[in-house]
Amino acid sequence: MAVRSDKPAPQALTLFIILDAFRHDYLSRTRYLESIAHWRGRVRETFGFISTRPAMCAGVHPQQTNICFEYQFKPEGRTFRPWLCRPLALAQKIVPPRYLRFAATAWIRMTSRAAVPRRTALVGNMPFDRLPLFEYAEQRLQTDGAYLSVPTIYDLLRANQQRFLYYGFARPKRGFETLKRLYSTLMTGDLLEADRTMVAHYLADLPRYRPDFAHLHFSACDWIGHRFGPDSAEVQAAIRGVDALVEQVHHEALRHYKTVRMLITADHGMVNVVEHHNLDAQVLQGLPYAEPDDYIAFRDSTAARFWFFKPAAEQAVRKRLEDIPWGTIIDDDAKRRYRIDFADNANGDLIFLLNPGVVLMPNYYQGDGAPPKGMHGYDPDVPDNQGAILIHHEQREFAEPVGATLDLVDVFPTLLDLHGLPRGGVEGRSVLTS
Repeated sequence: MAVRSDKPAPQALTLFIILDAFRHDYLSRTRYLESIAHWRGRVRETFGFISTRPAMCAGVHPQQTNICFEYQFKPEGRTFRPWLCRPLALAQKIVPPRYLRFAATAWIRMTSRAAVPRRTALVGNMPFDRLPLFEYAEQRLQTDGAYLSVPTIYDLLRANQQRFLYYGFARPKRGFETLKRLYSTLMTGDLLEADRTMVAHYLADLPRYRPDFAHLHFSACDWIGHRFGPDSAEVQAAIRGVDALVEQVHHEALRHYKTVRMLITADHGMVNVVEHHNLDAQVLQGLPYAEPDDYIAFRDSTAARFWFFKPAAEQAVRKRLEDIPWGTIIDDDAKRRYRIDFADNANGDLIFLLNPGVVLMPNYYQGDGAPPKGMHGYDPDVPDNQGAILIHHEQREFAEPVGATLDLVDVFPTLLDLHGLPRGGVEGRSVLTS
């Protein structure tokens, strides 16, 4: 996605690079990234799975946006309509569910009016009859003007008539990019194809658009970490590959601009999965209450979320969960600490957070297949759940010592200072001196 203006071509470029799941210790395993870091540290993930985007692009916590988990309990939602889901529930008696999920995913992507479902919808492993109860927490792209009720970095760039290039979450795919990625992954084992394609688009677009600001999101370390584990040989190769691609990105920028500033950050780290547990067999089985009449449970990979329709059902589930050693019910104190003290219950009446390295199996993402070997989304203070962050900017002093641990909301004020945009009353602290 590119935004142009009629202003003269700029002489300075700010590169905002997200290295998905780039754990804090991965930086020491790089050649180029380590060599260009004028400041480096750690970054704590905001609680949840998709709260990272509002945190980085607008400096806001989940409770300010209600964006935390990917799916919310919203029976009035428009993505998973009952008229679509009821036939799916009936058809699975004669058609393998995986074919029905594929067909439903294609239908939603073709017909949805909301940008995020249209580009990213995936009918995962939720029971078909439960789908109409849920909706995507994000409906708009983070580059859209109405993404949040507070200004984002993209709103501020537009307000200042600055050009930007965006290669981030849910970016439009070009040509046969999706098919090419599928072929490379399945047939050639090229685990970096998606990131390499993104960089190729950037290399072609940079001299054409001459932006003031460019956002690139490298995804390889995330999905490879999930599949093979964060300390696997495959992740080590991905670290080296991403390091080389960032070098390409930087060198191309230096060919066209006098000044290139960079903020490179992970959105989270990656924890080794050491055990998995079955929510139904180990917790819910045998209770005198059942879904969907008495309560609804959403099985995220690192959390179980509940919505209750009967007080007695809530008491029974809470009592059972309190005896489970591999997770903890998030109490009011933890909600305030995680900044998830929501005004409504769209994200859950009760959230049961798993211990580091534990996942639910089956869950609504991996289904009942093989457990992932790496996962994030745990307590933000878990060391391996934290990511790396670095700044390349020779002409500034830093307000935080090298090695400091930041919150993800600190990325936004730092990015504003790095790019020279007014910070105003933004929450969070900038790494750069004012």
